Amino acid sequence: MAGSDDAGARTVDLAVRLVALGLLGAWCFALLRPFIAIVVWGAILAVALWPLFTWLKRLLADRGNVAAGLITLAGLALMLGPVALLLANLATTAETVLRALSTGTLEVPPPPPQVATWPWLGPPLDEVWTEASQNLEAVLERFAPHLQRVANALVGIAATAGITLLQFLAAMIVAGVLLPNAEAIRPGLARFVDRLTPARGRGFVDLAGATVRNVARGVVGVAVLQGLLLGVGFLAAGIPFAGLWTLVCVVLAIVQIGPAVVVLGTLVYAWTSLEVATAVLFTLWMIPASLVDNVLRPIVMAHGLPVPMVVILAGVVGGTLVHGLVGLFVGPVVLALGWELLRAWVRTEPAPG
Repeated sequence: MAGSDDAGARTVDLAVRLVALGLLGAWCFALLRPFIAIVVWGAILAVALWPLFTWLKRLLADRGNVAAGLITLAGLALMLGPVALLLANLATTAETVLRALSTGTLEVPPPPPQVATWPWLGPPLDEVWTEASQNLEAVLERFAPHLQRVANALVGIAATAGITLLQFLAAMIVAGVLLPNAEAIRPGLARFVDRLTPARGRGFVDLAGATVRNVARGVVGVAVLQGLLLGVGFLAAGIPFAGLWTLVCVVLAIVQIGPAVVVLGTLVYAWTSLEVATAVLFTLWMIPASLVDNVLRPIVMAHGLPVPMVVILAGVVGGTLVHGLVGLFVGPVVLALGWELLRAWVRTEPAPG
């Protein structure tokens, strides 16, 4: 009877401890949840920038903190510089438009003759454009409800973009803190993974780091290369706003949408506005340039990894669909680790019955 009472007391005691630990874990997660995305992005940036950090550290006579500080400042400048220029340009343009509207001097030039020949959108666009060039106030009044919805949507997009930019800035600072401390963090992370999968912790940590670096090179690196190739085509053909379209193509390639929409739009413009010879040369350049990522990305992402190329590609696509931009890196890492665990389990001999 006493033994039964002791067992019951131990069971209650264990249940109370588990509940307390669960509540503590849930509370900690709730407190840290706003920072999870920033920390994950910071870790991804730190892993992707690790080769650059080690090279710069050797160049600076093993001064890791200085190297990390320089990388952080460069990353912040790369993020803030284009945004500051864009905001300044938008502010100047908005001020000019508002002044012209208030004084009644805003004029819309008539559409080029080629607009009416564009397929699908050409005739209605030409009609509205022509009306706006003749009576802008009537067109604005006619489309006021639609313009209001577009304005609200743009404000929402701008707010989301601003929050995302702040997250990336914070993540860059986190990466700058992690880089000089990576050697101290890595053994603890390996021991943590060892507790989950004994004797495989360091191997899995190395695999995760190599996967993130390969994905960064395969996604970001190939997207920048593709953007440069497309930008050369835009500039050579004299496409208006070539720099803007190049930036849009790079962003679309990074988020796995692809630059096809921009390329098709510029091809339509080329065939309706440029000479035939120029349009043919532009098409012959743009089509291979828009498809180069399909060839290079899988090769770069799977290079040097013990994981099949199809697993990495599935992780990139699936991760993007499930987790958005961060899934580009999280998805391949999760599938790569899962693949290695599956291989290890299949190779393990079953215990004798």
